[in-house]
Amino acid sequence: MDIDLELPSSDQERLGIIESKNDGMDLDQTHGEGRAANSPTRAELSQGMSIPNTETSSVRDQMVIVNVGINHIMGPAFEPKIGLEFESKEEAYSFYREYARFVGFGITIKASRRSKRSGKFIDIKIACSRFGSKRESTTTVKPRPCMKTGCDASIHIKKREDGKWFVHGFIREHNHEICPDDFHYALKGKNKNPDIVASEKNGLQLALDEGDVHLMLEHFMHMQEMNPNFFYAVDFNQEKQLRSVLWVDAKARHDYKDFSDVIFFDTHYISSGYQIPFVPIVGVNHHFQYVLFGGALIGDMATSSFIWLMKTWLKAVGGPAPSVVLTDREPFLKEAVADVFPKAIHLFSLWQILTRVREKLGKIIDQNRNFMESFDKCIYGSWRDEEFEKKWWEMVEKFEVKENEWLQLLFDDHKKWVPAYVKNYFLAGMCTSDRSGSVASFFDNYISKETMFKEFVERSEIFSKDMLELEADADVETRHQEPALKSLSPFEQQMATIYVTTIFKKFQLEVVGAASCRVHEQTEDGAIVTYQVDDLEEQQKFLVAWNKAELDIHCRCRSFEHRGILCRHAILVLQVSGVTSIPQKYILKRWTRSAKVRLSESPNRLHYRVVRFNHLCKQAIRLSEVGSLSQETYDIAFDALEDVLKQCVFVNNSNKSFAETSMVSVGFVDVEEDDRGEDMAKSSRKKKTIKKGKVSRSPSRHGTNRRRRKSIRERLHSMAAQIRLSVMDLKVIIVFKLCRIWINLLRLKLVLVHVTIDKLFSP
Repeated sequence: MDIDLELPSSDQERLGIIESKNDGMDLDQTHGEGRAANSPTRAELSQGMSIPNTETSSVRDQMVIVNVGINHIMGPAFEPKIGLEFESKEEAYSFYREYARFVGFGITIKASRRSKRSGKFIDIKIACSRFGSKRESTTTVKPRPCMKTGCDASIHIKKREDGKWFVHGFIREHNHEICPDDFHYALKGKNKNPDIVASEKNGLQLALDEGDVHLMLEHFMHMQEMNPNFFYAVDFNQEKQLRSVLWVDAKARHDYKDFSDVIFFDTHYISSGYQIPFVPIVGVNHHFQYVLFGGALIGDMATSSFIWLMKTWLKAVGGPAPSVVLTDREPFLKEAVADVFPKAIHLFSLWQILTRVREKLGKIIDQNRNFMESFDKCIYGSWRDEEFEKKWWEMVEKFEVKENEWLQLLFDDHKKWVPAYVKNYFLAGMCTSDRSGSVASFFDNYISKETMFKEFVERSEIFSKDMLELEADADVETRHQEPALKSLSPFEQQMATIYVTTIFKKFQLEVVGAASCRVHEQTEDGAIVTYQVDDLEEQQKFLVAWNKAELDIHCRCRSFEHRGILCRHAILVLQVSGVTSIPQKYILKRWTRSAKVRLSESPNRLHYRVVRFNHLCKQAIRLSEVGSLSQETYDIAFDALEDVLKQCVFVNNSNKSFAETSMVSVGFVDVEEDDRGEDMAKSSRKKKTIKKGKVSRSPSRHGTNRRRRKSIRERLHSMAAQIRLSVMDLKVIIVFKLCRIWINLLRLKLVLVHVTIDKLFSP
């Protein structure tokens, strides 16, 4: 939410907005007044006034933080300084407001200026509420106790070219005695009732106004009307002010049961100064696609806020806690994860760490051209723990950065982000080091720093639809397109029918890449044989341990442990060992075509799905008979079936289908739906069939074809909502057929036995 930049009320002196002499002056012409190269940042100055020891209420439905000893904590470092940077004008306003609260004076917007080019604020002056001169008035019944004294105390902030705000000017001295009541009267603003004191805005109220909150609640209620399985929760502080919001849709709650192994709480949009403090909760599905397991708006970066978020989210998804939790490297996130997920492995996002290297080590990088080269070799060129530590200390001594505090803290946590350590844990490919593959880039086309809440809601809906379409396309490709084989390897042939297409292509690269490797048997220790594999493409040597008796294989690159796919080095060792198929333990179900198939299907649900399946088969046979009469009708039917197939997959993946699934699973069977299917089948028998013969070549042929195509599509679309076909359905059908055959054979045997007995005992 934008801060209120209106000038003071009528009883206060109104200042004219200072306009530039050059009417075309814009943001890019004011950057010369920015901070010096060695000026302090907001984070550096805030270290002196942070409150690490806060008391948190144990009752989570009312999260209360008690600030203890603030007068002793806030010192000179809390005072504004020229060049102090902020991510937004709201942050700058909040900072000066807290400073005013601490000192004991009120503040108000003195002047502001917008860019003539963009229409956005680029210059703001915030002054003591006693600035200006006193106006005498004989009509005032209750004069304000906070009188004007012409006080010059103020802060002047400007916007730089990179979008950040900085302190351009600061006047500390006041010409009056400090009166703490001034702060409360200033908070009252333009409220005409002197008995009502406006409460201070904090938390989400800095990003959302009343209209946004109303829109948000309406959106949540609409989502619940569309799907009762939609979940949302709201957190308030002790003053009943909105603090945090969490929502989880029905599809996320359903998918989490299959892909709950790795979860990422992404705070990129808060730390990067976005208008909307969005925290996506992200996972990876079986198609190697990012999926949104929930979203949140967080008002403050506090441990208590994220404890509430994680606990509430875990209750919403209703599944087990994730095995691995990824976050940014922040102290409050460490504490929250340790509290909510004590048994989970907590790791840090490598990409988010690398983005801060330039910010934290800018001077070192500028003074030493080879620093980043050594830094990258230390991180990516280490395959073992000892290698990393050796290269790290060599780098620290070479560039004399042993005393750098940020590097020291980074090394203390190195087991949570360095690839040499992280590769021991399965991350489903989520931990990437480049921007294009990061989770943040996943949302870049839908949200920007300037995105307001109304636009955010609209784009969120577009995002959800786009993700459903991507998953539907991947499902169709996996089910109906046979992957092309590139070798004669039995491993490739085996996994072509097991993996989904995306994962199979990754596995296929490893199979083909095995041709660029050379294997040498090294040592043999009992049942374990160690091989050295020379990877000519990577120009690296890898050790692979193989236990044929236990079918255990481990490579130093730890591809399977990290990605869930065997590497080319292990594949080559399996080949030379005479193994013809990938051991079952090295085929993760989450990457297979049956990743979402569960055995706990409701008998009633299966029964009615079989009925629907039979009805659709009858209609499909009738359509095939009619569509095969000519090439033209064939093209119409085939195109229509392709379109309907994609739509059906989309519906099955949508929230609506999962709502129906949850209703059926608890015993509510839609009998009317099957009756409609029966009526549809009966009515279709009454329709006239198309007569055999030549296709008419009248001028209206294209219009007739269009009407036919539309009619066929409409009929198929009406059946699309009834399609719920899976591997389990086919199994049930086969079992039914086999049971009938078995019963008939049993009856035949009984008849033969009776005939034989009759012949034996006949006279």
